[in-house]
Amino acid sequence: MFEGKPMKPLFIFISLFVFLFVSMPIYSKAIGDHPAAVVELTIESHGKRMSGFAYLAAGEGPHPTILLLHGYPGNEKNLDVAQAMRSRGWNVVFFHYRGSWGSEGEFSFRGAEQDVQVVLDYMTKEEKATRLRINPNQVSIVGHSMGGHMAIAGILDNPLVKCSVAYDGVNLGAKGVGFVNDPNTEINWSKYGDSLFMLNGWSGKKGVEETTRYANEFDLVRRADKINGRPVMLIAANTKVIPVELHIKPLFAALKATKNSQVLYKTIEDDHSFSSSRAELIDETAKFLNKYCKN
Repeated sequence: MFEGKPMKPLFIFISLFVFLFVSMPIYSKAIGDHPAAVVELTIESHGKRMSGFAYLAAGEGPHPTILLLHGYPGNEKNLDVAQAMRSRGWNVVFFHYRGSWGSEGEFSFRGAEQDVQVVLDYMTKEEKATRLRINPNQVSIVGHSMGGHMAIAGILDNPLVKCSVAYDGVNLGAKGVGFVNDPNTEINWSKYGDSLFMLNGWSGKKGVEETTRYANEFDLVRRADKINGRPVMLIAANTKVIPVELHIKPLFAALKATKNSQVLYKTIEDDHSFSSSRAELIDETAKFLNKYCKN
């Protein structure tokens, strides 16, 4: 097998050691007493269990914390934002609304608004906040698309929320129309609703009925005066998926008109999911949250 002189025993031993070392799997333990971690969560809302998890930042904490909300139905979950914000010292809690992606119950928009408040309450209770290293006085919401609506509704309906960020957020009841009935969007929302098998008990017809019946209740513009000077950032993609003239600009104007308003608006020219601008989206989110929402 080998030509020339026989291999020396020490060389053979070292070669065997190196071979075994690089061939065996290496299992390493996180460094420190309070390492970054992921914790699976089960949160009950109105008698139904919702699945979720928390990205915990390294360090003893307590940490400022983001509630990250997915859209309709939630194919884009923005978990790169969660990882990036955790690396910047923020905890991030993510969950699936009732009736979505395996969470129990039936999906509805009104139910999703309720679920956000349930999770906020869960996050800020002393026992859970301590276990998850959450600072209950520094909780903010970030949401995308329908989750953008939920992020703004979430802060308007809860005076304990510090800040909110909406990524190309819909206003489910814009001008009393209801987004499913919006004539200017390029999406046939009724037909699209029939394809969403990951939303339990849902259909395009239900989406039309709910947003038509509760359009005035959903309308964020009508609720804007509840903001009470808390910081909000609206990031628009400027597409026909969520037409800014109906959904985003009127909301910005309404929030801007409130007393002591702190409302920022930015357009990122990209698709609805900001597919080519993820670094910019994360950077804008981090700058806003770190400046306005940690004190």
